[in-house]
Amino acid sequence: MWIIPIKAGPGYGFGVPMLLLFALIFIGVSADLGYRGNAIHPDYPGQCYYEELKQPIPKNQSYKPINREGHCKSIFCRPDYVLEIGFCGRHNLVPTKNCKIDSDMRRIFPHCCPKLICEGPESNDI
Repeated sequence: MWIIPIKAGPGYGFGVPMLLLFALIFIGVSADLGYRGNAIHPDYPGQCYYEELKQPIPKNQSYKPINREGHCKSIFCRPDYVLEIGFCGRHNLVPTKNCKIDSDMRRIFPHCCPKLICEGPESNDI
């Protein structure tokens, strides 16, 4: 859990800590982060290797796969050959009669993460 010190009173105003707090509340955190160490590419020194997709990734660069079912993520190669893997966070979305859970794997991370897609009921109202 994060603790964000918020100072109030005369002279403090509406500062960065308060803006950060509101950003976290309104934007939300929709992704999680994992790490994989010692991800050195066996054939290309100076690059990381993401084994699941057989993908070399240069140091200090990211790879965001598209059209790869089950791989909605962002993979960043750190200079120490550690992969930082951002992936869709858990969700508590519940499908209903008019709504379904869908992931658009044609889009890059985080836009490929599951979303609740709803169709409004048909009506003749104007």
